[in-house]
Amino acid sequence: MARVKHYFQLIIFDTLAAICMIGAIATGWLPGPGGIPLFIIGLSLLAINHEWAERYINLLREHANRLGDLIFIPQLRIVFDILTPIMLALGIVIVSLRNSIWMLTLGVFCIGFSVLIFFGNRERWSRLKKNRKPSQKH
Repeated sequence: MARVKHYFQLIIFDTLAAICMIGAIATGWLPGPGGIPLFIIGLSLLAINHEWAERYINLLREHANRLGDLIFIPQLRIVFDILTPIMLALGIVIVSLRNSIWMLTLGVFCIGFSVLIFFGNRERWSRLKKNRKPSQKH
């Protein structure tokens, strides 16, 4: 019985992972992160039952912080602080005009990019995660 349950779990999680991976390919062209979150979710679902996928998840965790350090170097922090509200305002204006689908896409990209810059710059995302951890224990 336990063996049947294991195979059923394997089929369910691998099927959900495949759906997420296909969704990642289908949404990869969209502005913003596109299919990256779906790809990571699919890989995480595969990591439940497969050690090779768990190794890739651990590799992503190790290198994610280094990528942020390369992008948000201290000498450019003020540039990112200035760029964030400009990109957000530009995105809102473009979305409100939305004369065509490409303008709507560009506006959504600008808004998403400004949010990404805001949380990545000055390590706001790390501080947000640190502030949430103690509140989860209550």
